[in-house]
Amino acid sequence: MEDFKSVNVDAVQNTWAIIKQDANTNAPQFYVALLTAHPEYQSLFHAFANVPADELLNNADLQSMSVKVFARLSELIDSLGNPDALIGKLIDLANEHKGRGTTQAHFDNAFVVLMNFLADKLGPAFTPEAKQAWTVTIHGISTVLRWRHSL
Repeated sequence: MEDFKSVNVDAVQNTWAIIKQDANTNAPQFYVALLTAHPEYQSLFHAFANVPADELLNNADLQSMSVKVFARLSELIDSLGNPDALIGKLIDLANEHKGRGTTQAHFDNAFVVLMNFLADKLGPAFTPEAKQAWTVTIHGISTVLRWRHSL
């Protein structure tokens, strides 16, 4: 896929490394940001569907799940230099989520929150080059997920 061939892999991986250094803090914060932006999504997560919004950040189930999601995202980011491997992992991810009723809109909305989260957490390290690299990466991921969801 052309998007993955043109992405500045170093910019994505280097900025993600900053986020990943404190995954146990950043992962739950990302999920709280997602659920704050889209509170209707909370019901999709049975383990913490009924947890009050102000208790989510300290909820053990949300913490555990969000760290697992960040680990999975790290695997994808680590595969950026190998588009064939990355596409295979994305197809697996799409298949898993399709069975859960996840839609393309869910992914798209999560990507918007992710970009805002990265900008907030990285501050000046989220340079125009890094933002562009992430934009291209997310576009490529979205394209594969959209294609896979349409099957």
